[in-house]
Amino acid sequence: MPSTRDYEYLLECENVIGVDYDEEVDRVTVFVSQKRPRDCLDDADDVEKRVADAGDDVDVSVVDSGYDEKREGFDALSTLDPMPEAAAGRQECHRPVPAGVSEINANSTAGTGGPYPARVDRANGDGNDDGDATDARWRDDVADGDLVRLSNNHVYARSNEAAFGESILQPSPADGGDADDEVGQLVGYVPIEDDGLVDVAARSADPDRESAIYYGLDEAWPTGVRREGYDDLRGETVTKTGRTTGVTSAAIEAASATVRVEFGDRGTVEFREQLVAGPMSEPGDSGSPVFLADGRLVGLLFAGSSRQTICNRIANVERELGVEILTAAPSEAPDDDDDAVPVYRTTMEHALAVEFDAPTLSLESMTFEDELRPGETVDVAATVAAEPGTYWLSIGDQRATVSIPGGEESDGLATVTLSVSVPDDAASSLSVRIRGGPVATLE
Repeated sequence: MPSTRDYEYLLECENVIGVDYDEEVDRVTVFVSQKRPRDCLDDADDVEKRVADAGDDVDVSVVDSGYDEKREGFDALSTLDPMPEAAAGRQECHRPVPAGVSEINANSTAGTGGPYPARVDRANGDGNDDGDATDARWRDDVADGDLVRLSNNHVYARSNEAAFGESILQPSPADGGDADDEVGQLVGYVPIEDDGLVDVAARSADPDRESAIYYGLDEAWPTGVRREGYDDLRGETVTKTGRTTGVTSAAIEAASATVRVEFGDRGTVEFREQLVAGPMSEPGDSGSPVFLADGRLVGLLFAGSSRQTICNRIANVERELGVEILTAAPSEAPDDDDDAVPVYRTTMEHALAVEFDAPTLSLESMTFEDELRPGETVDVAATVAAEPGTYWLSIGDQRATVSIPGGEESDGLATVTLSVSVPDDAASSLSVRIRGGPVATLE
């Protein structure tokens, strides 16, 4: 089947700054800086003609991004100056620091501090031989298990130009922040490069001075982290909290877009697998966390125009940087170990046709408890083997926990039942993905 990459040749056309292919409706969406009548375009810049000439029988939708002049890309939303005024309360000094308020590198203008807590877990990234995320750069004293706060590379790391140890201020300099307002230092980032997936960086975090609250949102959020199934999000409403426009919402227009983004003096950079939502941001909102309607964290906002907002998929943020975003603050864990806050860490993630690599948990069997039929839901019993302890398993967005007892009579096995929804258009086979790992506690 085609994918967005098959239509990236349309980025060669004048004014085209983004493209997305939706397999479900067989449609290519093309984002242009200015929409012009077809009879004013050269054949080489007519996207509908280009698609037809390529022999592709797909629908083509051309979407105007609202710029007044020809552009090479969307704007990175904290590279512009002057900055608009911050939303009420966002420019104030907050201690402890919540997400969604004014925060940026001391040598920049204004941005937004994003998800916290995120735990450094470089083996959870795109691993190379030493377990580090492939492209991520970290200060030498950063260790796995350290807690950090996330925002964009262009917010914390000044689009690759910053040195490790540069101060991060809350509030931002444009909002009156100075050296006394340092809340951390730059400790890690993924370099901004062509064909990238994320614009992300991390600063150091003192748990005593940080809050897991997302300013202006329900204190129960995040209820989870959406790490898969992004193509299903088109049309879903998302909500962000950020420095300039506060809490705003929009519908997702594209879920696997390739876009070009302008980073000021650095020039234009191409990003793949981006979420594109409607208008819900302005300059200074870069770094804003983005949520689904049920409170699950789904994206990291970094760019946009007057009509679109561009967000990294949050699973790519975790994987490319080598972190795991937690859904509870360390300070929330009670002293009583029996009531400790659970932290669900991913130590395995495989399709059923692949052997499980994680030595602490292995899949012994899966049994479907009824006949598989398109459009129906069926229970599936998964049996796992592991050392004594508590573990989690998930299929899609469902998660369940299971305990494996110790002792001489224990066989080291446990079974958990989850549900699988069979797509309406399923043919002769079904691909089922199961994930799992140990349940740790923050103490």
